[in-house]
Amino acid sequence: MLVPLFILCSLVCSAPSSKCVDIKDEEKRSFDDLRPILVDVDNDGKPDRIIPRVYSVQLNRAPHRRKGSAKEANWITLDLKTSKGRVLKSFFRFQYGTDIADYWVYALVPCKRNGEVYLIFYSGDDSTDETVRLEFVQGKFIVRSKKISKYNV
Repeated sequence: MLVPLFILCSLVCSAPSSKCVDIKDEEKRSFDDLRPILVDVDNDGKPDRIIPRVYSVQLNRAPHRRKGSAKEANWITLDLKTSKGRVLKSFFRFQYGTDIADYWVYALVPCKRNGEVYLIFYSGDDSTDETVRLEFVQGKFIVRSKKISKYNV
């Protein structure tokens, strides 16, 4: 009984938004929240699983690098497993910070326009944010647009 309820809740909670630009606060997660995101990416009527992963990469310490510059980069990567069992590893990667400064939150929300499902990826903090629109075309994701917004605080 719990499994069908979980699936139903996941489908309702991740229903495509009609307003694709607005990312609501309840859709934002910390980078520690790596729960799968359930959304029907391939329009087959069944939920697909997007699994976020975060990792850090050490940056090369070149002799010309300024003192106090970043030593590592922080990334989030998204993997997809469709309801039919197809797996797309690392279909999207995004650098969300360094050891000096990071974005605080991210969101991945579905958006439906003209019968097509898009994914809107958001990352931000209190002074800067970035939004990327991903489109699923012929079995792969394509970055269609990227908007960078900066606010002076």
